[in-house]
Amino acid sequence: MSKLFREAIKLEVEEDPQHKPIAFLYKRRREQVRETLKRWRIVQGWWKRPVMREYFQVRTASGTVYELYRDLLTGAWRLQRVYD
Repeated sequence: MSKLFREAIKLEVEEDPQHKPIAFLYKRRREQVRETLKRWRIVQGWWKRPVMREYFQVRTASGTVYELYRDLLTGAWRLQRVYD
């Protein structure tokens, strides 16, 4: 099962030089990324309100799987989904 957030939650993310997440803060807890399970980009709406995001599905040291994305237009990170 998973929890998809209607409105993605803003995150503070530590990233490597290639903008891959290393760790992030969620519920006042630092989650260390152990592995990236999937990585993909979406680009849409360029003709009206553009959306450009890079998604990461990651497993943390605690074993939880999260789906995060980085807004490629602003650089902001958001949490989209938590898998349990």
